[in-house]
Amino acid sequence: MVKVKTFGVFRLDVGVNDLEIEASSVKELIGKLPGAIKEKNPAAEVDMKALKGCIIAVNGKQVKSSSKLNDGDSVWLVPAVAGG
Repeated sequence: MVKVKTFGVFRLDVGVNDLEIEASSVKELIGKLPGAIKEKNPAAEVDMKALKGCIIAVNGKQVKSSSKLNDGDSVWLVPAVAGG
């Protein structure tokens, strides 16, 4: 089981701060996130484009979708922000 925290606009959009999900890779986690978010907040609309645009950090380090996850890992979903 990994602990997932959402941040920024993504958190506001889905209305969920944190989740616990069983996943062995970031790719598997991303596939399970929409269902897990809907389970916790049935009114949530999960935009996969926004989800895939998030920076993903595991235990404080940015990772790729091919990265493996271990039981107890902490995953952060942080939307990329641009300004000008």
